[in-house]
Amino acid sequence: MSKQSGFTLVELMVVVAIVAILATVAAPAYINYLNRGKQSSAIEAVLRAKMDQQTFWADNSRYASTIGLLSSFGNSAGKTIDTASGYNVSISAGNVQAVRWISATGTNDRVTIVATDDSAQPVIVNPKALKFSLFSWIF
Repeated sequence: MSKQSGFTLVELMVVVAIVAILATVAAPAYINYLNRGKQSSAIEAVLRAKMDQQTFWADNSRYASTIGLLSSFGNSAGKTIDTASGYNVSISAGNVQAVRWISATGTNDRVTIVATDDSAQPVIVNPKALKFSLFSWIF
């Protein structure tokens, strides 16, 4: 009688189950990490637009009506500017906003700032938009 070495089916199934559990935890965490990184670049773009608005006010005695009038965004007449992170930066009623649609949740991640207020900080309107859930993505 010879003894064969190898893995049993039960042992392989346990390993597959452990890998599946790790993947369900790691994938959403990684996607949330990527989304937060993209959001930080949107916050940077909004703050840059706010500084440009202040410069535009100093030069023209009024605030820019479109984002394209600001020097950091190309001096074009466009109403929105796409950043590398997928956000659309625009001006609406003196406020600067960056919006990105998150397909996994079907909601918008929106960062806004009041450009006319020197002490204003960027506000994340929908903080839950960045949360990725594998369960909601599958179903």
